[in-house]
Amino acid sequence: MKHFFYHFYSYTVKPKAPEIILLLFIIFSGLNINAQKFNIEPGITAGTSYYLGDINHTKQFYSPGLTAGLALRHNINNFYALRLNIIRAEISGNDADFESIYQNIRNTVFSNTVYETSLQIEINFLSFNTNIKKSQTPYITTGAGIAFANSFETITPVIPIGIGYKYSVSKRITVNGEWNFRKTFTDYLDLLEQTDIYQKQITKTKNNDWYSIASVTLTYNFAGDKKWCPAYSKHKKH
Repeated sequence: MKHFFYHFYSYTVKPKAPEIILLLFIIFSGLNINAQKFNIEPGITAGTSYYLGDINHTKQFYSPGLTAGLALRHNINNFYALRLNIIRAEISGNDADFESIYQNIRNTVFSNTVYETSLQIEINFLSFNTNIKKSQTPYITTGAGIAFANSFETITPVIPIGIGYKYSVSKRITVNGEWNFRKTFTDYLDLLEQTDIYQKQITKTKNNDWYSIASVTLTYNFAGDKKWCPAYSKHKKH
């Protein structure tokens, strides 16, 4: 089974950059054809990411790395939206950055890249109409997804939980800033592995690692010229 995951990781999880770009281009090209019909907003995401785990316990925005990705948002109505994320996030850590005597003795350094696909729901506090300029609202978000990294051969589920604020710059362009924590179900993002029964303090096996992403997402609304009114049928005039 381990060999199966290794080969799956090698050929599926860790493809070459041109293959990733081509695959995403095909996906987004197909979706953009029906973007106006289904009220889908494609976009891009950029920001910073950092790690929380056995090396960094609580320090926020510690050793920030680069985050970049693609997004697809579907506005269900003025208060709810679904968003698909495809994200690449860099994380790292160094025991020497902390005053703990044990960490200075352990002296572990790591860097890792996480690839994530997730689906999140955005719950707006205020009515938000993407077809109206200067519409804005704070929101909370959660969801589920899967992630894989250079440090392990299997895929782990992730649960994103966060807050954000969105603003429609125009009838077509929406910008939202978001801060998310990703709960994972692996303790190996930091490459710390229990290898000896006498080395009990190398890693806390019952505490899974987290990573966090603070980002800005820019989406484009192909249906920006349409007037959407949920109280009436699309055959009626507004």
